[in-house]
Amino acid sequence: MKPWKTLALLASLSLSVAACGGSGPGKAAPTNKLTVWMMTGGPGDKKIINDVTKQFNEKYPNVKVTVEVQQWDNIVTKLTTALASDSPPDIVEMGNTQTPLLTASGALAELTDQKSEFESSDQWLAGLAGPSTYQGKLYATPLYGGTKAVMYSKKMFAAAGITKPPATVDELIADCGKLAKAHTSTPNFSAFYMPGQYWFAGMPFLFGKGGTIATDKDNKWTAQMSSAENQAGLAEWKKFQNACSTPSSIGADTDSPDQDQVFADQKAAMIYVKAWEPGAVAEKNAKTAADAGYFIMPGYEPGKPLPVIVAGSTIGIAQNSPNKDMAVDWLKIITGKTFQQTMTRTIHQLPIVTAFLPTGNVPEVLKLGAQAATVSQALPATPGEATLETESYNEQFFSKIAKGADIAKSAQEYDKHATEAFNAQSGQR
Repeated sequence: MKPWKTLALLASLSLSVAACGGSGPGKAAPTNKLTVWMMTGGPGDKKIINDVTKQFNEKYPNVKVTVEVQQWDNIVTKLTTALASDSPPDIVEMGNTQTPLLTASGALAELTDQKSEFESSDQWLAGLAGPSTYQGKLYATPLYGGTKAVMYSKKMFAAAGITKPPATVDELIADCGKLAKAHTSTPNFSAFYMPGQYWFAGMPFLFGKGGTIATDKDNKWTAQMSSAENQAGLAEWKKFQNACSTPSSIGADTDSPDQDQVFADQKAAMIYVKAWEPGAVAEKNAKTAADAGYFIMPGYEPGKPLPVIVAGSTIGIAQNSPNKDMAVDWLKIITGKTFQQTMTRTIHQLPIVTAFLPTGNVPEVLKLGAQAATVSQALPATPGEATLETESYNEQFFSKIAKGADIAKSAQEYDKHATEAFNAQSGQR
């Protein structure tokens, strides 16, 4: 679906939901069943989800909980249709960039009064708590987070005379030069394979210079790519990407070619990975994975890593659900420390509170990801962020900068387009 059609559909959804009435948990007569939509790749399609239902049924023994796993493709359209109906799923999982679309539309029940009842809710990861909130009110809770760390080949570092991970971006670029020199005989080698479209890796270079994606004043968003700080960060992004990654990567994303395969084939000494990716590398080349080490992406000064974007999922309750009180209790369990620790060990995603991270049986890359997530910036909590995602606008922008486009002119174009997108559905509730 075209992004602007998605926004139009959501505008229609808000009217449909508003007409159904009800503004908080417990307003409608409950039923004896609870339907939960969870997304593939998360805790919902693992056996551990039964732990939530088992604990829930201790309080509600006569309620049948049905968990239905959904695919990510076209999920926004499916969610908007389902949530506007008279019999929606009671609970729905969403991607963090999709959440503002649904919070703004009126599709989700407000949870502001219940926030303090959720364990350690004052410590939720900002990158997930931000999009769960709309105009100061809570309409969803974080479910799990995902951030990244650098995966590197210890063998390649040693062969290039590199004895420790770099402490700054400049050291990183210098190490890229050493690695490239040591592998001149390897065709299409990348010291640090970095696809030009990997904007989740590129934006931290701007954050590190003091930049931000957009500002919000009186519910009006203004994109800030033209700021001096962001332009300086874009220049650093281009310098890093061009110096460390193969030229063919400028127009690529992380899936085509698969960056995990590139590393497994020893065509790169470093890649920027999510916590589950080392497992994917191990499936492709166990020997290469066993040789790997990890470090947090350094910043411009020693001891100050680049701030990261925390991605992940949120979870909320349908405004039209007749089971809001029960749904809140189910959410309390899945967002609580006990389940969050089980989830972290099972699917290697970040818990929604850094202090929930288990002390044992956790991969090093996940520990580093949790550490990196303590210095993060949230994406704009506006429905328009999902519009840019649908268009792959951010990916194309960062690729264009890596290719050598004029930074000032490109930034102005970004600000015009993004500001329009950010405000296309403002003030809908």
